[in-house]
This record gives sequence, C-alpha cells and structure tokens, in this order.
Amino acid sequence: MLVDGKTHAARKRAISLALLSLVVLTAVSGCLSIDAVADPHALSVTRTDAAGTEIWHTVFDGGGDEYGTVIVPVSDGGLLVGGSVKQSPGSDEHALLLKIAEDGRIEWNRSFPARYGVEAVASHPDGSFTAGTGDGSLFRVAGDGTPVWSSRVSGSVPGISGLPDGGIVAAGSKHERDVWVAVVNDTGSLLREETYPDLGRGRALEVASASDGGCIVAGTTDSHPLWVMRLDGEGNVIWTRTFEEGPEFIGVMLHRVYSVREKPDGSVELLYKVGRALKGEDAGRSVTVDRTLARDGSDVSVTEFYMPCPVVRASGGGYACAALESSEGAGYTMGNHLGSPIHVMKCDERGEIVRVSAGTEAEVEIVTDILQTPDGGFAVLGGSTRI
Repeated sequence: MLVDGKTHAARKRAISLALLSLVVLTAVSGCLSIDAVADPHALSVTRTDAAGTEIWHTVFDGGGDEYGTVIVPVSDGGLLVGGSVKQSPGSDEHALLLKIAEDGRIEWNRSFPARYGVEAVASHPDGSFTAGTGDGSLFRVAGDGTPVWSSRVSGSVPGISGLPDGGIVAAGSKHERDVWVAVVNDTGSLLREETYPDLGRGRALEVASASDGGCIVAGTTDSHPLWVMRLDGEGNVIWTRTFEEGPEFIGVMLHRVYSVREKPDGSVELLYKVGRALKGEDAGRSVTVDRTLARDGSDVSVTEFYMPCPVVRASGGGYACAALESSEGAGYTMGNHLGSPIHVMKCDERGEIVRVSAGTEAEVEIVTDILQTPDGGFAVLGGSTRI
C-alpha cells in the first residue's frame, strides 16, 4: 500500500523505497532500517504465542520467486496469504493465494494469471475470499481454493473490504492518477465504479466498509501526503480531509496504510506510516501514526511513534511489530541480508516499546506483514532469498 502508481510494483518495492529513500536510525526503542533482500524469495509464515515465542514456521518454496504481501486470519483458525509467484526470471508474474492450517500445514495454493500479484484480500462469512491485484483483477475463491468468479475493474486494487451482502468495495488508482472506488456484488458483477478527480492526481491505498452502507477510503496525492474521505452508499462524498506536514520538513512520503476501520460509534481509526526528512538533515525518519477522526471527519486524537517495521494494533491496547536483528549490530530492521530471528515487540499506547521477544528459532531476511491471532499470538509474513 505504497504510493507508486503501479500498485503491485510499489508494494513489492516497499522495503527498498521505505528504507533506501529514507534511511532510518532510531534509539533502542526503535528500528534500524537497511537494504532489502534481492530476488528470488521463498515465502514464509511464522506463528508465535503472545510472548513472541515460535509455535511453528512454514516455508512455501515452489521453485520460483514467491513473495507474500498480505496475510489475513481465517475463521477456522488458519491463515490466508496473498502475494505473487514467478516460475523463472523471464516468466510472467502470477497472483498467488496460499491457505495455511492452524497447525502450520499448507492446505492449498492457487496461482492466477495476472500481470501483478495480490495486493488485498477480503474474507467472507461463508469461508470464501476475494482478492484484488495490481492490474485490476478481482477473483473469488471458495474456502478450499476452488475458483468461484473473476472480474475486471479499471484500476489497481490495493484496498478491498467485504460488504454485509457478500459483495465487496474496492479502491485504488486508475490510469496511475485518479482515485478510484468500485462496488462488486457477490457474483462478481460490477455495480458501481467512480473516480474522484477533485482530489487531484491521487491514489487510494485502503478502504473499509461502513455501517451506514458507505465506506471510508484513505490514500495519498501529489499535493497531500495523506487524505481520508467518507462516502455514502451511492458513492457520494460526505466529507474529505487532507493532512499537511509542517514547514520544517523538506520531503514527506506516505509509505503504507496499515489499516482503516470504523469504530462502533462511527468514528474512524487509521494506522499508517510516513517518511519525513527535515531541512539540513541527510537522512529522514519513518513515523507510524495512529489517528482517530470523529464521524464527521473532525480530529479526535493522534499518536506518533518511531517504528518503521510492520505494525499492528494489539488486543488490550497498544501496538505490536515484527522486526529482525540489524546486521550492523545496532537496533532492529525489517530487512536483513544475513537473515535473523523474528522479534515481536510490544508497545504501549504511546508507542514506547515495553517488551521485545527473545526471537524465533526460524530465521528470515525480510518481514512484510504481521497480524494478531484470536488467541493473542501473532503471525508474521516474511521470506528469505533462495540460494
């Protein structure tokens, strides 16, 4: 969910863009960002308990280049991974879905012809899943991976959310410039597709369905590092907010939107990461921001903390992130050429680290996503370079 127009390419370059354009050095309570690993990858998922101790580690190695971008929980206790696969350097990239059982077994994997990989996944109450890709492909599979339907939309799909009637709302960019939102029903038929040119040259990066039948969309434009808008059930704009940065910054980039969600009272929570460079400084810093807006879009609260590694809100309050040991021996990183155990860090409501796990037995070279499981543990999506 980065700001490159070609969404999949941006997602796959997420580490290099975030870490090479803004080299981040923090104190003990932060992360040290370094170079990303090179292709080809073998995809991995590591499951830990609440303390960050490894329960199991699973590697999916199909012999090509497998890359995971997103991981979501499944109602049966398992996990679903979306990503991409290339069988050889010169072959076409295909979208990839991978189902992992609660005990770490790989139950099934499916690849789908698409120019780019899976960028977003929505799960549905009937056990099926809908995935969106960087080239505008939407497809649904049953709980066992059997294809149900496929559809095409006009833009890349880095954001997708399920609707109560079994349909989905998708958001992204069209022609690499226009904010785009579409609604598709439970059989794959396109019901509505809208662009929002008033935002200027922009990209939607995440979307969440709302209780009133509408949705909340977040993204970035060439003029505003972050914008958020609320739409009604017909796609009309209820309100739009843009967020500026202070004049002390010479450059600001929205790297990733981790999550957008509506709370029971109708307010909106956003968790995202931006990179900022101060005047007179050679290196910038990545900042994780937790922002809450009222139902009408007005400000409620904002918390900022220095944590460039993948972050998730933790049950019971605070946050958690997944990090690797820095090869330079000072702090933590999300990518490491040498490989490292995965360390799960727990943070309080201010973003201050209160606990760092001892590290998993398994070692990986990159972490791309983290989620908290219903039992309070964590699942970390990562990968390693194939030798």
